[in-house]
Amino acid sequence: MLLLDFIEVKYSLILLHLPEDKHISMKGSFKSWSKKLHDISNRYDKESNEQKISLLKAIAAKPLPLSVSLIGYFYTLLFIMSFPPDEKTRNLAISEVERMAALLKKQSPAIQERFVNSGIPFTKYRSYFSHDCARWLLSHPDASVHIHKIENTMFDLNEVLKITLAPVMRSVTTAGFSNEEIFRELIPAKKYELPFIVNELSRLDEHPYIKDHYFEGLGLITDIVPENKTLSKAYNRIDIPSFFYHDEILKKFDVRELLDRKIPNAAILSSEEKKHLIRVIKNSMLVTERETDPATYLKEDSLRLYHLERGVSVALYGMPADRQLPMESYIGYTMFKNGYPAAYAGGWVFGWRSDYGLNIYDQFRGGESAYMVAQILRVYRQVFGVNYFLVEASQFGLDNEEGIATGVFWFYYKLGFRPIDPALKKLAESEYQKIISRKSYRSSKKTLLKFTDSNIGFELGKKIQPGVYDISARVKEMLVRKYSGNFIRAEKDCVDEFLKKTGVKSSFNKAETEVLREVSLWAAAMKITDPEKLNLMLQMIKLKPTDEYQYQAKLRLFFESYS
Repeated sequence: MLLLDFIEVKYSLILLHLPEDKHISMKGSFKSWSKKLHDISNRYDKESNEQKISLLKAIAAKPLPLSVSLIGYFYTLLFIMSFPPDEKTRNLAISEVERMAALLKKQSPAIQERFVNSGIPFTKYRSYFSHDCARWLLSHPDASVHIHKIENTMFDLNEVLKITLAPVMRSVTTAGFSNEEIFRELIPAKKYELPFIVNELSRLDEHPYIKDHYFEGLGLITDIVPENKTLSKAYNRIDIPSFFYHDEILKKFDVRELLDRKIPNAAILSSEEKKHLIRVIKNSMLVTERETDPATYLKEDSLRLYHLERGVSVALYGMPADRQLPMESYIGYTMFKNGYPAAYAGGWVFGWRSDYGLNIYDQFRGGESAYMVAQILRVYRQVFGVNYFLVEASQFGLDNEEGIATGVFWFYYKLGFRPIDPALKKLAESEYQKIISRKSYRSSKKTLLKFTDSNIGFELGKKIQPGVYDISARVKEMLVRKYSGNFIRAEKDCVDEFLKKTGVKSSFNKAETEVLREVSLWAAAMKITDPEKLNLMLQMIKLKPTDEYQYQAKLRLFFESYS
């Protein structure tokens, strides 16, 4: 395969190389020096490396501004700490972050408010979080948590509490009280407001999606106030076997060779190391005011960590049975660069195939984005045997203006992804020839929007295995045609038929029963009668709630003709 020349920019497409300054004027301002440092942060020639050191020393001699320009400088420092040319430069960047942390620690709440959600040490975070995430936050050792605002997005506290309160207390919800009046009636102090709501909705833990509905309906915005520097983008980091220093940003590499290169065994983690890794994964969501299901509901015994080349590490993790999806396995990932969380999302794994999502944190865009993404695909390919990756159009432009503006479609195209639609695949081939043959050519916005009419796939095998939606469509057709929408009768008939065919009389626990329903509908809709396949399905019923890795191995056997 030809080596691909990846041209990266901010937001994962093209990095504009600006002219270098030959000398640094000692009369420069913080803002101008900070910009110069940003512009050369991903260059690794001798002159640029010397300039980084000079600029860091010059800025260190100036007072730090308590303005928005400090955030841009902070992000540049994070990039240098993650992609350093040498230890000296890295240590200078670390010293500047220490200086920043010391400055922000002693500022008033009003000044700190300017830097909400920046990730700078000793600045707060403010966002919506799920019930389970809020419950975890209440026990966080490095922060205090309280309600910033309740927006009553769908309903107020009365609607929630009439479901959860003990009958003797329920009359409070019929008195026409506002949220504030309910709090005054039921709890002694403001600091107990969030624990009160979280505890009340914990009564619905056995019905997680109902619980989520009520918690999200409140529109509760939470403030997280760090009590030390640990809860920040600069100090939320895992230990790695060895630090990688850069002499370039890697742009040329053989994607297929990398995907097929054997990955090392998962790291052996002590109990404390595993707890720290989980905390870093969850913190990485918190400090960017984001949340994913796998990170929030992370199942500890599913956690695996792989240390790869060039300072890249990838953690995989699944979720408990009551949070998993029908048939497929939603496996989350966090990618680390020299120990710092650099990207996150997940793969929706189903046998030999996986839908794939990607989010690279802002401060790491302009680095080795293509290489890092390829490393994530490599891990999924080898851990789960994936030979077909699919990316939905929303990832590269559908209802995503940033994706269109930055041409992210071509980022995926150069990795090996192609439109599923044959006509769009042909159009992409024609456009790409123009791009590589005409230096100034850029695809129009109209063309990039046209590509979003199709998802894109990366084929690594001879055949493409059916997806979950292919099976779901057949199940839906059967339910409508044969059962006229009587889903309860359909489930009972299909389960009875499946048990009859397999000759199983043993009982199933609650989680296994959920999978049994899914598998029975699948078997009936697809008319599966082969004893060997039915036996594999039976094993899958037992494995899915407890071990997603082994469950996927059985799925691959079920679909082995697509290997």
